[in-house]
Amino acid sequence: MAMALDELQKPNIGTPDYARGAVSTGRKLWAVLTTVGFGLFWVAGLFLAASVIGGQPIAWGMVVLCGLGLAVGIYGRRRVEFG
Repeated sequence: MAMALDELQKPNIGTPDYARGAVSTGRKLWAVLTTVGFGLFWVAGLFLAASVIGGQPIAWGMVVLCGLGLAVGIYGRRRVEFG
């Protein structure tokens, strides 16, 4: 009887992108920008949630940063996946 963990530990099939030469400098840059964008989204979103829960006034800058981070993160993710 195979355990569930055995199913998860299957070896990778195929050649990774970096071994095939499919990773470019632009793709790496977009990967970094995606990470920064989503990080900004989560940090600004945390500050927004803290403002709402704590009954404090909402700073408009956090709303802008949250939206900007989300937009950069989603756009960067699309660029990394689809070139």
